[in-house]
Amino acid sequence: MYAKLALNNAKRSLKDYVIYFVTLTICVSLFYAFLSLSSAHYELITEDSYNFEMLKQIMKYATYVITGLLIVLIGYVNKYMIKRRKREFATYMLLGIPQKNVAFMFFIETLIMGIVSIILGVFLGTLFSQVVTALILMTAEQDILFSFKLYIDTVLITFIFFIAMFCFIGFLNMHSLNKSKLINMLNDEKITEFKFKRGKAIYISVFIAAVLLYILCGYSIHRVLQGVGNSNLIQGNKMTYIAFALVAFIAGTYGLFYSLAYIVILIKERWITFKYEYTNLFLIGTIVSKIKTAPFLMATITLTFLGAALSFTLTLLLSQWSLGYLENRIPFDMAISSKLNSIKEVENVSKIDYGDIVKYLGSQPYNVEDYSQVEKYFVYDEELYTKGANDMPPLAIGLSDYNQLRKMLGYKEIKLKNNEFTTQWITTEDNKFIEEYIEDHSTLNIKGHKLKTSPIPYYKESIGHYIYDSFLGGLIVLPDEWCESLTLANKDFYATTTKKISFDEAIQLEQEYIPNWFMNNYKNILNREHQASPLIIRLKVAETNVILNSTLGMRILGIYGGTVLLMISLTVLALQQLSDSIEHKGRYHILRKLGIDNKQIGRIIFKQISIYFIIPIVLAVIGFYIFLYTFQSANSAVIDLYIGDKAFIFNISISLLLIIAIYMCYFVATYYTFKRNIDCK
Repeated sequence: MYAKLALNNAKRSLKDYVIYFVTLTICVSLFYAFLSLSSAHYELITEDSYNFEMLKQIMKYATYVITGLLIVLIGYVNKYMIKRRKREFATYMLLGIPQKNVAFMFFIETLIMGIVSIILGVFLGTLFSQVVTALILMTAEQDILFSFKLYIDTVLITFIFFIAMFCFIGFLNMHSLNKSKLINMLNDEKITEFKFKRGKAIYISVFIAAVLLYILCGYSIHRVLQGVGNSNLIQGNKMTYIAFALVAFIAGTYGLFYSLAYIVILIKERWITFKYEYTNLFLIGTIVSKIKTAPFLMATITLTFLGAALSFTLTLLLSQWSLGYLENRIPFDMAISSKLNSIKEVENVSKIDYGDIVKYLGSQPYNVEDYSQVEKYFVYDEELYTKGANDMPPLAIGLSDYNQLRKMLGYKEIKLKNNEFTTQWITTEDNKFIEEYIEDHSTLNIKGHKLKTSPIPYYKESIGHYIYDSFLGGLIVLPDEWCESLTLANKDFYATTTKKISFDEAIQLEQEYIPNWFMNNYKNILNREHQASPLIIRLKVAETNVILNSTLGMRILGIYGGTVLLMISLTVLALQQLSDSIEHKGRYHILRKLGIDNKQIGRIIFKQISIYFIIPIVLAVIGFYIFLYTFQSANSAVIDLYIGDKAFIFNISISLLLIIAIYMCYFVATYYTFKRNIDCK
């Protein structure tokens, strides 16, 4: 009998909590889709220059953490279901069913719902896994091939993970129900989370404090933006202002919702005309009753919604940032940079010759397309180059080496007169800083001869990040004959290949062949402290894999995390409204008896749900705009360089479309379920 009762209750719960059930099913399907990447049977067919093992490991563990957030939703919904049904449970007990059996029946009921959602979620997850695979292949610029498979190991993990969560919450519920007293169960549904217990002055003071906290948040952001590009304008630590802004926004949000219902009531009492106009009194009453009974929940939903929006947007922007950075970081297929001051005697630097590397590469299938051994020189007193990268002046390179690098990258060669020099800067350096530096260093004195800046005093085309030895991120380009009179500082090697190097070959070159070759030939001329790591070796294939793995990880997990947070907050909002439709069904029947037709009641429901959904979201949108504006203003130069205006707007648009689509689905589902509930007899 108990089994039949539990099964019938589970069927009823599926109908009453369809929004929660759908949320659970989608979350299971997303979990399966992302976790399937780490399956032993999962095959991602790409060319051999890509390796996504790192991405699989990221997905494997991060998916557990993000999905673990669902335990908050499951716990909340179970608590809500128990509260709504305590009177029903009390009736079972009055009919003679032992209290522990009632608790166990509820556990079985929720477990049945969970198992059904897992089964449906796994099958839906096979479709989502194809979307994830397509996203990876698109990012790696590979052909998209669909292959619908059910990975048994991932299915087992999905069942174990979610069943464990359901059992954990279920045992807590059984413990709670077993400890409940019969009299409390009969009256518990009348108890609200929060009531007005304080005086008028307290609520008004909290409201004013909330407004002041928002002003403090705005002031802190203003101070941070003042310091962008000019640290002298900001007093104190920038991180302190950011922390102030964050704490002030969070505290202000909780304060606002704590006092909001009371403030609305005060306004309602003074706005008599609006209060008694048509059904406004009824509408205001239902909205205020919900806000005042769950102020902390509403504030938490607001912050969760903000977190979801930031998760969507920031991860898309940062992943685009990473891809843009890759193009500027290492434009060559291979870059080898010998570390400054790693050679014991400076006259031995000229002994370094990368000819063996050229021969080795030429013997491989990928071959050498072009290469350059770039010599860099001390321009000023050599002692200035031993003080650390922060205070180090830029090194110089010869015009022929510089033009060879430009030729390899497809840039036009430059020309210099015998008494001229120019400069090359890292792409991220600010133009204003470069111009000020050149103005302060408009002439160079080399062996008693003065050189002046050329008509084009600086270039910023990307030639990679590894060629710059100082944090200034600059190089001085001199006519070759002047370099002959300078001391050689170090020698780098840059090469392009005719074909892509495979990932395994790149790792073998980077970690074995090149370090071993250098140590076998030049160990005796190295300073002892540099013998462990005398070179910076970077291959574009290996760097590309690292960036692609991290980029895809950010995109996938950002979308997944944002979706989970958004669905949790919207599910809670929807259940709050649907509980109102069940508990206060009688009010709507009274409206009908007063002559309000179904069309007008539909409008009241629409207004009620709209206002209830909009209040937390408006605050979250304000917070989102402030954060995005600050992010854009503080990083405008890098965003222009690595992301670009079009990609910036495109990524924000994509994230907003996803949010709006999910939001509208929940809104529409809540509206029609609400109407169905009050129409049921």
